[in-house]
Amino acid sequence: MYFCDLSFYRDFFFDPNSLEELRAKFKLLVCSRGEYGSCVDWDGDMRGFKPAYVPPLPAGGGFTRWWIGLGYFAYEGPLGVVYITLSNVAVSEGYAAEKLRVTVDVERLGEVRIHAVGGGELIGAELPVVRHRDRYLRVGEWLAWHRVAGVLDDGKWVLLGDDGLYEAVFRQTVKNPLGEFGEIGYVKVLAPYGGAEFNIASPCGAPRLVACNEEGQRAADAVLDYVRRALAEKGIAAVELFAPPSWRCSRPFVIPELVELEVPNDALLHWPLTDPCPHVLKIAAEDPLGLTTPSTCYTCWD
Repeated sequence: MYFCDLSFYRDFFFDPNSLEELRAKFKLLVCSRGEYGSCVDWDGDMRGFKPAYVPPLPAGGGFTRWWIGLGYFAYEGPLGVVYITLSNVAVSEGYAAEKLRVTVDVERLGEVRIHAVGGGELIGAELPVVRHRDRYLRVGEWLAWHRVAGVLDDGKWVLLGDDGLYEAVFRQTVKNPLGEFGEIGYVKVLAPYGGAEFNIASPCGAPRLVACNEEGQRAADAVLDYVRRALAEKGIAAVELFAPPSWRCSRPFVIPELVELEVPNDALLHWPLTDPCPHVLKIAAEDPLGLTTPSTCYTCWD
């Protein structure tokens, strides 16, 4: 069984102590909403903080928030350490990894529109919100992580239907939604959402942070399968020398590195009823590799 964490990069990718040196120089920046050129060092204060919009992208006939702008799969095998670059890859709602048909520059989301305004299919719909133990929250037949595009300032949810974005409101039907399992409420779809997408707050850690549960394990397996297929397509016969046969998690992890992070599982599984941002920002403030962003970076520091 192959296990990887930040010490892997410290020991094998960098010279000794280089990760610590990068951390000493690293500053986490927060930017004014929609003004990515106006950024200041984060002082640790969560007041006034709102996460950026990281959209679910089309894959496998649906939409997914498990996608990779740029990442590095690393494996220490019989031939030494192998690094494989993956870019513009997604794990679909059906747990198949594939090349993205679209690419997104997150820093330009204030200038472009990713998804269409809802075409009307969901207007008036009441979709059950179901909470299962150790599973992602569900809205109707979908994982909320993939199909709740985000939350607005007034608390309304923005749903991503097959035909575009909709504004909706969550209405609980139990006293304590986070203390019970089963159907805990429903979302009432109000109207198509035609507002600016950069006003939608996504879960911190998206798009590469994945919960450690059965669904997350299937996502990790899809990444490994994609790596093996990519190697085979390059004419490499003994793919087992360059990729492990399996991998198991114990905590939430980042794809495609399969690096585990100290983030509570429930903060991801029950979003948007929970907020992963305090946990993810704490990790991000100590991580110059950018593991909680769309792209891992190893070479962007002076």
